[in-house]
Parts: sequence; structure tokens; C-alpha cells
Amino acid sequence: MNINSIFLFFFLLIVKMTAQEITGHVFDAKTKEPIAGVTLYYDGSTIGAITDLEGNFTIKSQYQNNAVLVVRHLGYETRKIQDAGNQGILKIALKEQVQSLNEIVVTSDPFSRKQKMKVFTLEFLGDTKGGRNSEIVNKKDIKLYFNSYNNTLSAYSDVPIIIANEYLGYRIYFEIEEFKIYFKTQSLDRIDNIHQTLYDGSTQFFDTANGDPKILKRRSNAYLGSSMHFMRACWYGNLTDQNFKLKKKFRDLQLSEFYTVQKDTVRDMKAIRFVGDNYIIYHKRKGKSVYRSTLNINEPDSVHTLDRFGNYKPFQSLVFGGYMANFRIGEMLPMDYGL
Repeated sequence: MNINSIFLFFFLLIVKMTAQEITGHVFDAKTKEPIAGVTLYYDGSTIGAITDLEGNFTIKSQYQNNAVLVVRHLGYETRKIQDAGNQGILKIALKEQVQSLNEIVVTSDPFSRKQKMKVFTLEFLGDTKGGRNSEIVNKKDIKLYFNSYNNTLSAYSDVPIIIANEYLGYRIYFEIEEFKIYFKTQSLDRIDNIHQTLYDGSTQFFDTANGDPKILKRRSNAYLGSSMHFMRACWYGNLTDQNFKLKKKFRDLQLSEFYTVQKDTVRDMKAIRFVGDNYIIYHKRKGKSVYRSTLNINEPDSVHTLDRFGNYKPFQSLVFGGYMANFRIGEMLPMDYGL
């Protein structure tokens, strides 16, 4: 075996060890018949597949990850599978979605659909360049309701919300699970009136940039200083090299004062333990201002699993504020961006 053959052998071996591939079969839970055309994807990514006529699928990822696998098909309940890459060949049964009439709640809603849609769009897409240059394709499918008793605007949709983001070059499908805007008063004013905006759901990205250099530059700008950028820097342990600075009570922190690595669970994932509960994060771009964010950890000293993509779990325990919290759907990048 010559030197080139030896190099190729070890290169392919490394790729096989690093990459993650999952295969499986999707079928009707009642009839046991295979279901063709089922959409499967890692939540928040462009990585996915569609089942063939026999209900089979294969999904390949460049790196191992701990993202949730979403399984969606019209007429069936959406399923979310944790740790899909560690379960061997997946056998996924889908239950038919039971159609029911929407519950009628008798209460006053003082605002028109147009007024509610305006504030929903700004809070959902974001009042940023990406948000203002994005469009919700199927607004008619979104149901909006303002509860006058607790000054809360809620949004619902029976089908995924489709977003055309021309600014970052993505078409996004967002399957909404919860969306609520909590106002301080019975008003839709956003300035000094929104107490909190909560939204949760699964997101699938499709790249529409076609290599446009202007769009690729915008993506790079959206990435720098984002929570994704920060968490990836945590995985690599190079916060300083990525121009991040940590502070706690006005004191600069070393990386070892922020978290410790418990162990490498697999090649692309690490188990880390955060030392404290709240931090200030600064990010400086070359020739630009310093951006300030906050990070509150609801479960201090607990162990989190962090992968190379920047995904972490349990994700509910990390709450970003400040600059990073301004990122909404219009500035969101898929988890596999840049890898």
C-alpha cells in the first residue's frame, strides 16, 4: 500500500467516525402501512430527508449532534425524537391528526386583525434588517387572539408558517407550538409596553441564496456575536479568539471560571458544567462597536450537553438577553451554517 492509499484510508476512516447517519421507516400507527412523502429534519437546520414509497429514509449529517429530529406529514400528528442518532434503525409510527373545532372563548378582543398582524409580524420576524426584509407567505393561516383579561396576544396555526427571507436567502417553515406577547397594558404599543415575548416551535430551512456573495456576507454579519457563535466558541474553548469577553459583577472572567468540561461524550459533543448563574457577554467586531448581551442560567452547576453546532440541552435553562435576544426568525441561521 503506497503513502497516498494510506492517507486516503485514514481520511475516510475519520470522516466515517465523525459523520452521523440515521436510517429508519415511517408507518401509520393504526394500519401499519408505510407512509411516503413524510418530511424529516433536524430542528433548526437544512438537514433532512423525505420518505420513499416504502416509507424508508436516510439522513446524513457531517457531524454528530443532539438536535431534535422532527417528523411531519399532513394529516398526522408531528413527532419529535430526542437522541435519534443513538437509537439504531428508527421505526416511527405516526398517528392520524384528530380534527376538532376550535374552542370558542367568549371574551372581548378590542383590536382588528390588521392591528394584531402588524405587531405579531414585528415580534415574530424581528424589527431588524433581516426581519424587515422577510415576508410571511401564508398569513391567512395564522389565527390571532388578544386576551383582554391578561393583555396577551396569542398566535396559532394548523399548518407551518412559511417565511421567505430574501435578506439571508432562506425559505423557512416554522411549525408553531406556542407564541405569546405579554403586554403591560391593554394596548398593542411595543415601546415600553411589551413585558415578554415567548415563542416555541420547530424550524426547517431551505437555502435559496444560490451562492450570492451579498447574501453570504449578510449571513456572516448575522452570525457574528449571535448566541450560535457564542455557544460554538464555548465548544471550541476559544471565546477570546472569537472576540468574546465575559464579565461577572464588573470583573473579567477566564474561561475556567465560566464552565468546566466534564467529559467528551462523543467526538462532536461535550458535557459541560457552568460555574455560576448570570454573566455579561461582550462581543467586539473589527472596526465596529461592542455588543452587549446577558446570559442567565436557571440551573446553575447542572451538566449541559453541547455539540459542535452550538446546540445545547437542556435548552430551557439558558436565557440570553440584550443583543442576542434581539435575534428573531428574520436573523436566524440554520444550525449547520458554516460547518
